[in-house]
Order: sequence, then C-alpha cells, then structure tokens
Amino acid sequence: MKKISYTLSMLVIVAITMVSCKKFLEKEPIGKTGKNTLFETVDGAKLAINGSYNSILFYYKNEFGMYADVTSDNLIRGNSTSVMLPQFNFQSSSGDDAFAVGHIWLNIFEALNGANNILAAIPSLSSKFPDQAASLDGIKGEALVMRALCHFDLSRAYAQPYNFTTDASHLGVPVLLKTPSPGEPVARKTMKQTYDQIILDLNDALPLLQKYANHTTQVKITYQAALALLSRVYLYKGDWTQCINYANMVINDNAYRLATQAEYKSVFLMTPKADASPKIENIFALTNNGLTSGVSSIFSTFSDAATAGYAASVKIKSSFGNNNDDIRLTEMFTVPTSGQNAGSSLTKKYGDGLVSSVNPPMIQVIRLSELYLNRAEAKWNLKQYPEAAADLTVIAQRAHKSPVTITYNSDPALLSRQIADERNRELCFEGHRFFDLARRKESMVRGTDCNSTTCLLTYPNDKFVLPIPAKETDANKALIPNPGFN
Repeated sequence: MKKISYTLSMLVIVAITMVSCKKFLEKEPIGKTGKNTLFETVDGAKLAINGSYNSILFYYKNEFGMYADVTSDNLIRGNSTSVMLPQFNFQSSSGDDAFAVGHIWLNIFEALNGANNILAAIPSLSSKFPDQAASLDGIKGEALVMRALCHFDLSRAYAQPYNFTTDASHLGVPVLLKTPSPGEPVARKTMKQTYDQIILDLNDALPLLQKYANHTTQVKITYQAALALLSRVYLYKGDWTQCINYANMVINDNAYRLATQAEYKSVFLMTPKADASPKIENIFALTNNGLTSGVSSIFSTFSDAATAGYAASVKIKSSFGNNNDDIRLTEMFTVPTSGQNAGSSLTKKYGDGLVSSVNPPMIQVIRLSELYLNRAEAKWNLKQYPEAAADLTVIAQRAHKSPVTITYNSDPALLSRQIADERNRELCFEGHRFFDLARRKESMVRGTDCNSTTCLLTYPNDKFVLPIPAKETDANKALIPNPGFN
C-alpha cells in the first residue's frame, strides 16, 4: 500500500466513485482515470459529481456522522465498543491520525478536493461543449453546495462556534477553493472568513440549482436543499432574520411537507420515491443503497442489535415523557432481548435492529422539521415568542397522538428551554446535539447513567472542538493547532 499523506499540500487529486475509503486510497482510480481524462467530457463531470456524493456519504456514515452524538448527553457506551472512545471520553489527541481525529479531517478534505476539481473543470467543459452548458451549470451548483457543506462541517468539528468571539475573529478552518500545490503553506481563516465563503458558495449555487438542477429525488442537492442549508448556517451564525427568511422559503414550498405519524419511521428506513409529489420530510439525504457499511459505521454502531456500540441515555429517553404518547419514543427505539445489547435502547434511525443483514438505506442531512425548529429558535431570539411557540407546536403535535399545547406562562426562558429540548427530541442521533450545545454556549451534562470518564464538560472549553491532526501541523507550519491538546 502506498504511503498515505494526511497533509493538505499532498491531497490526492482524484474525483471518482468510490466503494470504500480503503480501496479509494490503495488503488488507482477505476480504469486509471486521471483528473485530466475524467474531465474531458460532460459524462466525466457527471461521474465526478456522483463520486463526490459518495465522498460526502463516506464521512457522514463514519466518524463525523457520529461525533456530535457520541460527545453529547444522548448516548452511553455499550459493553465492549472502542469506536470513537477517545471522543466519548473527551480524550482526543492531535496524534490520533489513524482514528477519528485524523479520519474526519482527511475524509472531509477528500470530499472538498473532489468538489473543487469539478468546479475547476467546469469553465473548460462549458467552452468545449456549449450545447451542454445547462447540464454543466447544474453540476456546478451541486459542487458549490458540496464545497460549502464541507467547509461548514469542518468548522463544526475543528473550530469553536461562530459566536465564540463577538466578531468571529477566532480561528476557523482552511478555506480551499482549489487543490494546494505541494509544499504550499495553507493557513486557517478566521471563523468570519470561513462563514463568508460558505454563504457565498451557497448563494452562488442558488440560481444555478433553481434553473438547471431539476432533480426529482431527495438524495441529490436541489435548490431547496441549498436554501435549507442556508437557514442552518445563519442559525449557527446568529443571523436570526436570514435564518427565518430561508426557512420560510422551504416551509412555504408546496413541493415539500412534513411526514405524518404513520410515515415518520419510513423517513429513516426507506429510500424516498424519486418522483414523490409532494416530497415527504427529507430535504436532502444521502443514500447508502448498493454500498456496504462496516461494523464501525453509524448504521452498525447506533442501530444494529448485535454490534451497536452506543445506546440511548436515560436522559434522552426520559425527555420524551413517560406516557408513551410520543411516537419518537414508542416507534423509534428498539430494545434487544439477547446479546451484548440486551435491555439497551437503540435508535432505529439507521436500521430496525438488523443493520448487519439488511442494507441500510439513508442518512439525513437536513429535514423539513429542522427548518421549523430553526425558525422557532430564530423567532425566539427576535422576541417573537407566540410565533416561536406556534412553530414548536407543529413539530411537537406531529409526534404526539394527544393534543399538544405549548405553555410558557410569558416566560421567555422557559420557552427557550422547550425549543432546545424539542430540537433534541426531534433530531437526536442525527449529528446535531453537541454542536447545538456549543453554539448555544451550554455545558454538556450527562445523566445518571453516564459511563464516560467525562460526565460534565463546562462551556467554554477547549474540548468543544477536535484537535488539528499533528501530521497536518507538522507538515504545514502555517496551520495553527487548537489549544489544549497534546
């Protein structure tokens, strides 16, 4: 096997459909298709964008997808797992290049590199094939959203939240608009500069996606997916008006609707119909259909009765109440009766307890329910309390068989807590919790069944981010490490 370089300056210039990370790194691209050959035709660009979807899927179904829940108060460790144990215990080290610290960094940058290669090739292809300019503009729109998503996800894992400093002048992540040359120093941008590029890419993608990317499937990037991601980015930024504006554009789009109670479970366990009208719940999801998943993937680690390494905590389970009226409690957990996870509560969001024998289909990137919750939180911050409560009611009522009334007795603090709690009940195990705690500047407090070496992480804290991999900072002296790590 060739020696793998984790440094930004040595990123492998490839963009091809991959089956797994190991094969991707060990082998020449399929058919020895190099970058130049791949981008000689529009079909090559289409192949490359499909490969980039798989690259994003790869980091979402592995350590990055699990990180925000493994580090939260939503999970307890199983009897024997070692998957992401340093992150669960907040013992990450900059030297952990062969584990989550290095994997998340490398896998996201590989996806970012693929998107940048596509964007770099579009002008030449448009000149060479002017009759296919519309198709290429659609591909460009998808690649711009991919680049924005990669930068956003990197910043969530390796940089303190946007509001960590009043002007977001603290360190963000390297912002790459092209593949660096070998030996080229690459510095981290400020968090403001990082977000400026994320927002620019998403806005640049909007007209292209609206006009040219007419996907009918929810497992491709669409105009509405870019709008939804902008709502999330502005939520993290604390720009409440823009968060509401972009949420409104998707919520008010008749092409989408919330799943009913009867449909809710299938949102996670069934690939949506490509021609569904209206589309149900999913704004953008990643499909694992036809691909494999290892025992350390999110599917097996969270939802397989035989191999799961983490189970729901008492704290998250008790947050649903004890009257069995919430379908997210009664229908979205499985409790194995035998094996190492006997008696534990496992989420069904990645499989119905049989992931090892049933091909796991979906990972949610963004759902319509999140936009209602984004809007509720943003409205609360603008002191629009009745309107925030109304959005909260929509999501709570969908989950409950009995009528729901949001009562906060004119107490804004109580309503804020209800919004945060409902967000966790709705989005638990989907990669949000730890990031939500950080951006709200809240401490992470695990419950009475905590079996981590760290049951309390007070905010602010260096441990709210991962360390930059040491191989990166050793090879690239312009890259400033995160403080507080060995």
